[in-house]
Amino acid sequence: MIKLSPSSLNLFLECPRCFWLRFNKGISRPSGPSSTLPSGMDYTLKNYYDYCRKNGLPPQLKGLIKGKLISDQEKVSEMRKRSFGFELNKDVWFGGALDEALEFEDDSIVPLDNKTKGFPPKESHWTQKMQMSGYTLILKNKSIKTKNLAYLVHWFLDHKNMNLGDPFKFNVTVEEVETNPDEIKSKILDAVKCLNREIPKPSETCGMKQNEICPFCKFHNTKI
Repeated sequence: MIKLSPSSLNLFLECPRCFWLRFNKGISRPSGPSSTLPSGMDYTLKNYYDYCRKNGLPPQLKGLIKGKLISDQEKVSEMRKRSFGFELNKDVWFGGALDEALEFEDDSIVPLDNKTKGFPPKESHWTQKMQMSGYTLILKNKSIKTKNLAYLVHWFLDHKNMNLGDPFKFNVTVEEVETNPDEIKSKILDAVKCLNREIPKPSETCGMKQNEICPFCKFHNTKI
């Protein structure tokens, strides 16, 4: 069975060749040393949300977001597992771990994802919106009442407007995202077809930019 996630699907959309190499030949894109700070922030934020759960929302989000945090801690813990997903058919599994989820008065549940930055955020990257659409698709196929809606919460530092009394205090902005689970389902099927064909050519629109040949394909220069 082919196991896909929002991140691996984004790889397919960036460059089908890199996607094909990873799944069919076990050749991944090269990576260098990474900081442990993002994963530490992710762990800290999840603990913070759990602490604030009984009050509905963290104080930084009140007035910025609809709904409230899911009150059922066990349900949230299940959604945070990498095994949270579904079988699209007998050959394909799709899933991914949510950061958090919100519930509304009509009992619908929508995903929430935290993004941390060292500077004020600009417009969300297309991969983040695709990620949230993937989460909506998972919720629907887990028979969870949901909407085509998600929230991105950006936690960031603002060096230009720094509070010298508390220079590491995070600022918060919230972005409401309209999700498209049907599009994600179609892309999953396209990705599976890709894996069953000959190796694709290097992407010429890597990262959804025109006339940009995939730099990783240039690096690999792999002959199959």
